[in-house]
Amino acid sequence: MLYALLLVSLARGEESEFVKPEDAGQKFEEPETHLSTELGGAWATGNAEYYTVNGKLNGSHRAGRNKATLETGINMGRGLLDADGDGRLSDLERSAEQVEIARKYWSELRYDRFVGQHASLYALAGALADRFAGYDLRTHEQIGYSRLLVDSKRTTLKAELGADVAQENYVQGVDPNADTIWAGRAMAALAHQFSDSLSLTEQVEVYENILSPEDLRLLNQLALSTRLSNVFSIKISNTLTFDNVPVEQYRKLDQTTLLSLVATLL
Repeated sequence: MLYALLLVSLARGEESEFVKPEDAGQKFEEPETHLSTELGGAWATGNAEYYTVNGKLNGSHRAGRNKATLETGINMGRGLLDADGDGRLSDLERSAEQVEIARKYWSELRYDRFVGQHASLYALAGALADRFAGYDLRTHEQIGYSRLLVDSKRTTLKAELGADVAQENYVQGVDPNADTIWAGRAMAALAHQFSDSLSLTEQVEVYENILSPEDLRLLNQLALSTRLSNVFSIKISNTLTFDNVPVEQYRKLDQTTLLSLVATLL
C-alpha cells in the first residue's frame, strides 16, 4: 500500500491529475468491448507427481452509461501424497490414486450505471466454490458506488464503497453448515504503466460483518504483466485472502501465486 500511495503522488504531477466532477449532459465515448483469457499450470513426474491448472476469462462491454462485466476462473490440481511424511514417494504411495490438492471455481457478473464519465452505481452477483477453504458454495450480491479518483497518462486509481450480502454453504463436517453474512465493503484499485510493455495492478478490498464487526475479510490482488505482442502477455499474480473469522477448522490466511499466459482478444 505504501507503494500505491507513492504512485498516486507521482500521478498528481502528470498531465491529468485528480478527475473533476462531471458536467451535466456531457457526452460519452463510443461503445467499447474487451475480452481476455488467461491460462497457466504445472505438471511434474518423477520424484513428485502432480499437476495444476489455472484459467480465467474477463469480458466487458460499455455502451453510453451502461457497462456489463464478467469474470470467471478456475484453479484445480491433483497429485500423489507423501502419506508417511518421509520426504519421498514409496512404491506403495505411487500405486495409490492421485487426490485433489486444489479445487476453486468462481464467477462474478457486474452491471455499472454511470452517472458521469468517472462515477457509477453498480450491482454485482457472484459465486465461489473452494472446498479447501471450507466453502461448498458461497454466493453473494452487492451494490455500491464507484469513483475514479486519479486518471493520468500512466496511472489510474479507483475507489468503491458498497454493501454485500453472502450466502455461505460449508463443506460436510462444519457445524453449523450454513450462514448469511451482511457486510460493508471498501475497495481501492490501482493500475500503473511503467512502460509500453510493463504494467502493475493492485486491488485491496475490505469486508466487515455489520452484525459481528470482528468478522473482517481482507482481499489483496497484485499482478505484474509483461506484454509480448499486441495479443499475448505474461502475468505473475498473487492473491491474498485474510479472514479474521474463518470457517471452523480452517486457517485465516490463503495465498495463491500464479504465472499465466494472457491473450487479449478484444
